[in-house]
Parts: sequence; structure tokens; C-alpha cells
Amino acid sequence: MKTSFPVKLGLSSALACLFIVLFGFVAFPKIIKSKVKQMVNLGHGTDIRDVFLEFPFPFKFNVYVFNVTNPKDVQNGALPHVIEVGPFCYDEWKVKLNVTDNEAKDTISYIPRDTFTKSSGPHCKSGQMEITIPNAIILATVNSVVRTKPGALGVINKAFKTIFDNPESVFLTAKVDDILFDGIEINCGVTDFAGKATCVELRESPALKARGNMLEFSFLGYKNATVQSSIRALRGTKNYRDVGRIVEYNGTADGLSTWPTKECNTITGTDGTVFPPLMKKEEGLKNFSPDICRSLTPFWVKRTVYDGIPVNKFTASLGDMSTNPEEKCYCYTNTTCLKKGIMDLYKCNSVPIYASLPHFYDADKSYVEGVRGLKPNQKDHEISILFEQMTGSPLQVRKRLQFSMALESTQKVDLFKNVTNTIIPLFWVEESLDLNRTFTKPLKMLYTLKSVVNIFTWLILIGSFGGMTGAAYLFYKNNNAAVMTVTNKVNETVGSQNEEDKY
Repeated sequence: MKTSFPVKLGLSSALACLFIVLFGFVAFPKIIKSKVKQMVNLGHGTDIRDVFLEFPFPFKFNVYVFNVTNPKDVQNGALPHVIEVGPFCYDEWKVKLNVTDNEAKDTISYIPRDTFTKSSGPHCKSGQMEITIPNAIILATVNSVVRTKPGALGVINKAFKTIFDNPESVFLTAKVDDILFDGIEINCGVTDFAGKATCVELRESPALKARGNMLEFSFLGYKNATVQSSIRALRGTKNYRDVGRIVEYNGTADGLSTWPTKECNTITGTDGTVFPPLMKKEEGLKNFSPDICRSLTPFWVKRTVYDGIPVNKFTASLGDMSTNPEEKCYCYTNTTCLKKGIMDLYKCNSVPIYASLPHFYDADKSYVEGVRGLKPNQKDHEISILFEQMTGSPLQVRKRLQFSMALESTQKVDLFKNVTNTIIPLFWVEESLDLNRTFTKPLKMLYTLKSVVNIFTWLILIGSFGGMTGAAYLFYKNNNAAVMTVTNKVNETVGSQNEEDKY
């Protein structure tokens, strides 16, 4: 018995529908995920490992400094008025040294090193420009002594007169190059007891370089081409969700010893240069930042597009230690928590300096009101990461952080007798990355392939449903025609029989 055309059409359409559902919606996504898992790990021979160990291009590192326009007025109790100056542009080259693998534990150990070199651009400012800023050494020394040995403030007052040659202000004027990297000289060739004792303490600071009897201070020079603490992280060859996850820092797997609780000392996530693939946006981008001795989890904001590639935007904040119980452990003491959006780093690096977003963006408004000239806004001052979830790739990064110091009145130090209490910003940095088409091209090809397969899947699926619908229609039509034919023949037969019966 021959199979009718509608039946053949229906069966072939059903088989095509089944095949395309299994391939387009089940098999193909699994193939893609399997390939991504094989590619995105830190095992030997992967492209991700090569980029992870030594970026083939520099991050852009821009610095903005706050120039104080009314230093004499501030010395007499006025609020500081600042003007942002910058950017001062640098290339930041990231490399990881002393790399060793542990195959059994699937880990990779390394020591990060960042090197900064001057860069140029149409918007970059000259580092030879002179600006006026708070003398960070004077502020840091006074603030540290107030916290730890307030009885020694009289000694510090005497030391300043010899070390800084009878200064009249808590501010200094210098070239930006010297302030940021080259160094400002501090005279530690003094012979008085107070000066010598203070210089002994200053020499302990990693931010100061000794040059005979002189010390040199800069905000960032000590970080340039300096190796950092060692890290051991999982490679992710056994479990793709572990790619880059830090399991040991500075030789210990117990986390930090900086904060009073285990929760705040726990290191979570990666070092921020690599992330696992196939993450859900709800997981956030957990990463550890040694600069603030803290793990942060940038959270999802929205879906957007980068160079034609669908990405998710993430941002981060420093939280509110004054109201959030989980962040109280970042306070200097239980009774001295800072307000929203600012973090005290004294326990992190033994320097009384505060971290926040630039211009105190997303911080308590009292900090903005304590300094004239600040203009916080989301576009210029938020942390922003455009992240491709499938491969775990940050395609565009804007990591921004501001550093400030407390300006507080004390009657025991002459320079601080009349100043108004406030937190004064020193400078802020932007570490940025924009992947060019050399690196985004493979991703675009992957998404193009997914789009093509998706389009063909739906076309074939629609065609299959159309074929099955058409087969059903033809089958019904043919069956109906056959029934009509049989009925007519029966009627004709009955009619003929009736005619015969008449005779």
C-alpha cells in the first residue's frame, strides 16, 4: 500500500521539527557551553592564560588631582575650595611573575606587578604643572598620632618646625610629576630629638623612599614596578566555575588579618582580571582589591551592547558601614564608623587615608558639603564594568577610586589650631580598559553564529509547523473527498437497485 503525500509531508515535517528542537534548543547550546568551558580556564596552552599572565596592551591609568585655591583661608577656618585638574595620563602594564602550577590541586601561583609609564593624548595635562594640595605627610603624621599616641602631639609640633623649616601652612605647592611619582623631598637630616624621632617613624612608611638623609614622598611612586603580595588561584580546568578564584593570599589560606571579624577578612572572588564563564548576572562579579584590603561584589545594573556584543553592566559601591551590620567590621572602631560611601584605610595600610568614589559620588552629602567645588555625577564618577557573561570577559572597565584625608583641628599642633574639621580630597584615579576589535572579533563571530543558528532554527521550526498543518489539511481534504466519492457510489447503487425493483 502506497503512503499518501499528506502522510509523507506530515511525517517529514514532524521529524524536521523534532530534529531542529533537539539541535537548535538542546544540542547546539550545549556544544557552545562545552567549548567555552574548554577554552576559558588558566591551564597550559589557553589564550586566556597568556592574557592573564601578561596583558598584551596597557590599561589606561588617569589621575585627577584636587588643586586647593584658598589655602590661606583654610588655614584660618574656611572650607577648602578645590578645582579638579587632570587627567594626568599613564599606561599601566600588568604582568604576573614567579608563576608556578600545581596540577594536583589545579592551582596557579603568581606575584602581580604593575608598571606605570607616561602616556599622552589630546586631553592629557602636563605633569610639570604646579598645584597646591594638603601636605599629606603632615596630615598623615598628625592624624596617626591623634589615633595612637595623642600625648606625643607636642613632639610632632616641634618636629615639623625643623623637618619642614617652620611651615606656615598645612599645604604645599609642587609639580604634579613630583606629587604623583617622582617624589617631594623631606629633610630628615635634622639633629633635634623631636625631628629625629619623627623621621625614624617616617622611614617605616612604604610610601617614602630614603635618599641618604632625605626622604622622598609621592602618592604612587612606591607602587610603580613593585611586586605585590603573592596569590594562589584555581585554574578552573576541573571546574569552570572556579576560574581565577583566589584560595591563598600572601602565603596563607586563612584570608586577611586586617579586620576584627572573619567575614571581613575572608577573600572572595578573583583578582579582577579574569572571571568564570557562564555566570548568572545575579551572582555579581566577586573580586578582591588589595588597595582597600577588601572583597567587593559589583552588582548588575542593566543589559546593554558593546561593539555589537550583548553585555551586562555592573557597578559597585563602598556601602554604608554606619548602618549596615555586615560592614561594621570595616570601621576603625565600633564607635567611629564613617558615613555612607567612604572607607577608612588605616587598618589596611597604616596610613590615615580614606577611600571613596570620586567627588564623594554615592556618599553621604555631608562629605560633599564639607568641600566647595565638588561636582559628583554618575557618568564620570561611578565604577562601571561592561561584562560578557558567556565567556566571562570584561569588555569595558572604569574602575575609579578617590583618596582623601581628614583635616581636623587640634590645639597641640600650631598648624591645626584654626582649621575647620572636614575630609579633604587629594586625588582620584581611573583605571580603564576598552577591548578593541582584535579581541572582540571572536566574540562577535560567536554571537553571529548563535544568531544564524537561531534564525535557521526558527525558520525550520515555522516551516515544519507549516508542513504539518498543510499535511493535516490535505489529509482531511483527501479523506473528505474519498468519503464523498464512496457516498455518491452508494447512492448510485441504491438508486439503480430501486429502478430495477420497479420492473
